[in-house]
Amino acid sequence: MTPIQIVFLLASLCFRASATKHPCTYKEKIYQDGQTFIDVYSECKCDDGKVTCSQRVYPKNPCTYKEKIYQDGQTFIDVYSECTCNDGQVTCSQRAYPKNPCTYKGNNYQDGQTFIDVYSECKCDDGKVTCSQRVYPKNPCTYKEIIYQDGQTFIDVYSECKCDDGQVTCSQRVYPKNPCTYKGNNYQDGQTFIDVYSECKCDDGKVKCSQRVYPKNPCTYKGNNYQDGQTFIDVYSECKCNDGQVTCSQRAYPNCKCDNEKATCSQRVCPIANQPPTNPPPTPLPTTCPCPDTHCCRVVWRYGGKKRTSCCPQCRFTQDTWGSDCVHI
Repeated sequence: MTPIQIVFLLASLCFRASATKHPCTYKEKIYQDGQTFIDVYSECKCDDGKVTCSQRVYPKNPCTYKEKIYQDGQTFIDVYSECTCNDGQVTCSQRAYPKNPCTYKGNNYQDGQTFIDVYSECKCDDGKVTCSQRVYPKNPCTYKEIIYQDGQTFIDVYSECKCDDGQVTCSQRVYPKNPCTYKGNNYQDGQTFIDVYSECKCDDGKVKCSQRVYPKNPCTYKGNNYQDGQTFIDVYSECKCNDGQVTCSQRAYPNCKCDNEKATCSQRVCPIANQPPTNPPPTPLPTTCPCPDTHCCRVVWRYGGKKRTSCCPQCRFTQDTWGSDCVHI
């Protein structure tokens, strides 16, 4: 063997030695280079003496649906539903049908397509065309040589202006009102506050005060409660509650009034006295009224062509109401 052949042989042996990969030792077990193995929930591989592991991928389960078997991830149609097999579970959703195109004035439009028809804006919706009035862009405004977009607001000295489709409208500018300082305290505009016996209000930097109005007290009278200003009757007196104090005055009784035909008692009209009684008394009626002047008057009776007199109804009084009832005396 020549020296050159010896050199090539040694080089070849060195290359083979360096190209040989090493086995792996993992949990006291030996694995050859390139060998894969399972470690509980991981899938591992020996790579030149080193073990690399990754999470184990488990095969997903197929599905059984209406006695048919579907592989994981497989989709299928069930009448009006579209279903998918997902690791043994079938999920279904309503089937999406392709919507119909539209034909409008001899032109074809796809579902969802919009188009212009003179003064209308139209849309194809599943074979039907719906149109609405076309919205035109509004015009800008030119005001004192300055251009403003539609809807834009701006200030012109003491006015607040707005551009509305090419027209400018202005109104008096509203300035924020000033707060108030009163006896070392600050108050916002419109705020009310109490100052001892006065009720005050801040009005654009100025404080205005007026006498404080206190709520008036109710009254208790003979075991009964009455609100301030309430009036009530106490036998022969008319009383009123005034801020916790009861004042009473003599009760004013109404008088009866009459004319030639009828008598009235307070506000109630007494029976008309121009009809003869059904059973006339056996003795003639007196020609003059024997009744006292207070709360009575004469009543004229027409009987037998003659006028006769009798006592009128007298007012009968009660504690709660008076002059509302009559009684013959």
